[in-house]
Amino acid sequence: MNGQELTENIRTLNKEKIKEILLYKNQQQEELFSVAREIRQNGKFGNNAELRSVIEISNLCTQKCRYCGMGRNGKEIYTLSNEVIIDRITNLAKMGRRTFLLQSGENQNQKFVEDIAYCCREAIKKFPDIKIILCMGNLEKEQYKLLKDSGATRYILKFETSNAEHHKRVRPSDSIEHRLSCIQSLIDLGFQTGSGNIVGLPYQTLDNLVDDLVLIDKLNLAMVSATKFIPNEFSEFKDFPAGDIDITLNFLAILRILKPDCLIPSTTSLSTGHTDGQKRGLEAGCNTVTIHDGTPKELEENYSIYSEKRFSPGEEFCRKIVLDSDMVPQVYLI
Repeated sequence: MNGQELTENIRTLNKEKIKEILLYKNQQQEELFSVAREIRQNGKFGNNAELRSVIEISNLCTQKCRYCGMGRNGKEIYTLSNEVIIDRITNLAKMGRRTFLLQSGENQNQKFVEDIAYCCREAIKKFPDIKIILCMGNLEKEQYKLLKDSGATRYILKFETSNAEHHKRVRPSDSIEHRLSCIQSLIDLGFQTGSGNIVGLPYQTLDNLVDDLVLIDKLNLAMVSATKFIPNEFSEFKDFPAGDIDITLNFLAILRILKPDCLIPSTTSLSTGHTDGQKRGLEAGCNTVTIHDGTPKELEENYSIYSEKRFSPGEEFCRKIVLDSDMVPQVYLI
């Protein structure tokens, strides 16, 4: 399949052809990556890559996702104080960072949401040019509006898997219908919204992955993503194998071809078991990397979505893989 055929099959969502492409390896895979990079280069952001800082603000979570170890590893449940959150943003902003991802478990408590809105407002008062991304799970539309009014411009809410039966199997305390309702609320409120899936989840099929792409294509998203499944040692899925790195990378390349002008992160899940995984993500068409130095060091191991042995890259590593991929680091792209 040449580049034009690849692009056409992906953009027309030819299910059988996409299933073939998801299994590409070696030379076919390199050709897929080359097409994805060319589309990225010719797209809205060219060869620029956004470097963002993550602050994991709380590991309290009301969901019971079977792939996640949050709150189950016997570690302390924590929520950073307003003062600590603002201090972390301040210190990183003084180092030149301008994009901040505030991430937490799902917690619909009104005071928690109001506290994060307060932190957003205060941080933006101090540094008017910063961008704040939130990833706090399902909330009420009024709570999303409060956060939007506080100055946060982006929100990430992954659907994880689009198939209703599969979704209930891996996220039994939620439904795909409710998740999509929350995503639509974010879009309606004007958030630059991000969503995506996990590749390699137990009981997932190639047809499920194609259906995920169909859903992503329908949504009005500014950011799209795919993480590789990593079995958490304290989750119900601890004995399942990790997701396949090549299928994940191929999915990312397909995302780039499908969504030329979206931000796509090369996540740390790619580096678990593969030291060059995140660099390969950039080679597959990604254009965002996350620096993991915003969470207080003594609390990092308490934030346990994937493996306890997670990889937490610093700024030097992130800049190096961007430059080694012939890309240009930027403090933000949207």
